[in-house]
Amino acid sequence: MDTALHLDPLGVRLLEAAAEVFTEFGYDGAKVAEISRRAGVTTGAIYSRYRGKADLMAAALEHSLADEIERLLPEAPEGGAALLSSLGTHLTDDRDASEWLLLEAMVASRRDPELAETIRGRFNEDNLRIGKILQQAKDDGHIDRNLSIDSLAIFCTALGLGMRTQQLLQLTPPDADEWETVIALLLAAVRPQPHTTGGPS
Repeated sequence: MDTALHLDPLGVRLLEAAAEVFTEFGYDGAKVAEISRRAGVTTGAIYSRYRGKADLMAAALEHSLADEIERLLPEAPEGGAALLSSLGTHLTDDRDASEWLLLEAMVASRRDPELAETIRGRFNEDNLRIGKILQQAKDDGHIDRNLSIDSLAIFCTALGLGMRTQQLLQLTPPDADEWETVIALLLAAVRPQPHTTGGPS
């Protein structure tokens, strides 16, 4: 579901109120009545747009979380390899309160099958988009042709989730220069390896 596009001012206000309430009270404790009160709308206005709380949570999450890939695209004009480097080094950027909404959605999805399906859909879409970028980098000769694009995409997503969790727990972040070195080494590891030729010495 693409809730980030074509939102009217009321829709934006509603989703911002929903994100605020879900973050403050959790998914189970959040009440549609409280969301409608903060947004200045009736509960009927909410249900005319969303099927229920799971649908509203998914929409609020989609609206609140910046699309990191799109945000970083202008910083990587050279294509896939440069974008991967940019994404890797920006994993240590400070996050905002919307990250708590993501964590709450993931926890709540264990108890709500509808929400779980929506969250899976979001991450599957992210994996597909990352996979396309990786495939382009592979086609351009920046990634070893023997490596699985699906596995690399999942690795990227897992790395991002791990860093988000670390930041939410306020664990000590890595040194920026040392982190860039690690990312550079990881990128070097997936590049095509030179073939050695020659007979026995």
